[in-house]
Amino acid sequence: MKIRFLLKKKAGQGNQGLIYVALYFKDQAELISTGQRIRKSDWSPSDQFPKDHRGDVAKAINDVKSKIGKAITRLEAREEMVTPFTVKQEFNTFEAERVTKKLDSDKKQKANNKSIKSLANDWMENSLFHYEPSTQKAVRESMKQFLEFLTKAGYGGIEKGDLNESIITAYERYLQEKRKLANSTHGKRMKHLRWFLKTLDYNVNSIKIRTSKKEIIALSNKEVEQLEEVDVSDSSELQKAKDMFLLGVYTGLRISDLKRVNETRIINGQIRMTLQKNDKEVTIPLLTKARKIIEAHGNRSPRITEQVLNRAIKTVCEKAGIDSKLTIRVNVAGRDEDKEQPKHKLTTSHTAGKTFISLAPQWFGLSPAEVAAIVGKDLKTVLNHYYKLPLESAIVKMESDKTKISL
Repeated sequence: MKIRFLLKKKAGQGNQGLIYVALYFKDQAELISTGQRIRKSDWSPSDQFPKDHRGDVAKAINDVKSKIGKAITRLEAREEMVTPFTVKQEFNTFEAERVTKKLDSDKKQKANNKSIKSLANDWMENSLFHYEPSTQKAVRESMKQFLEFLTKAGYGGIEKGDLNESIITAYERYLQEKRKLANSTHGKRMKHLRWFLKTLDYNVNSIKIRTSKKEIIALSNKEVEQLEEVDVSDSSELQKAKDMFLLGVYTGLRISDLKRVNETRIINGQIRMTLQKNDKEVTIPLLTKARKIIEAHGNRSPRITEQVLNRAIKTVCEKAGIDSKLTIRVNVAGRDEDKEQPKHKLTTSHTAGKTFISLAPQWFGLSPAEVAAIVGKDLKTVLNHYYKLPLESAIVKMESDKTKISL
């Protein structure tokens, strides 16, 4: 196969012509454009080459010729027929792949030049809608802390391409040593960061997520009675906290769903709603005590925020004498420690739902599967994370039976 350069001049192009590589084999011929233009006066017809052998045009067309030679070599290596047509086809395919890779590389380089702050803000603005509102809020809190760290550490304007493992490790230490976060919160921060970094094609395999077993704090039947009897009517805030908490105890609903309880969601003596967290539909019989609380607040649940409830219910429980000592495992600056606390200090809005799950078998004779169906959780979750075995009743039985047997 013969390979020659050819200058072709088209009408309307003035004194310039376009240089092609011409491929000849027997009666077959193909032209491959070099993309290079040259004035006719700078072209040597006898040499079929630019007069300036060392100029940019000469280098460019020789580069094209070299790539055509490589195309021929690839065809021969694959033992395929080498003709002007197949060579041109191989050359064009290879060039198209090269251009695509170059565009991808340029795009990646452009992305690498974007700041982490702008990329994080874009992600929070445009991608978090996939998650539940509560998760969106938690992710924003995590990302805010990460961006604050970057600023404090002198990386406020860091670009994507400069983010590395040492910076991520420094952030992990910052959360542990400076912020002194518990393992559960530390793990949540790093988990959300991993979600974001994955969108940047960052290798997150080295980022480990810390976990800690949550303490299951639930009230006993006697403590629920103490809470029901305590008088806090002299304080509107404490009364609302008491009522909202007990409503959670009687229904097993999270506070995000308790806030949505009103007369439109009470049908034939039952609360019917779709849970916010998992979109499950639940039907919960409305107990007389729960109905009285709802009626006392204008046929809806008490108007109180979760933050106020978590603060006020501790005071209510303290007044009710819910002060048994509990030893809990806490994480302080990455170290697990045992800490003794009165129960009222550990009571939060989550305690209400856990109390319902713990006492439902005793109150209503429900099985764990039936409890899971009522509260809209899967059975495995109830058993592993929420379902507190009736330990106190077991202790009472053993204590009373000691008199019956000689032990």
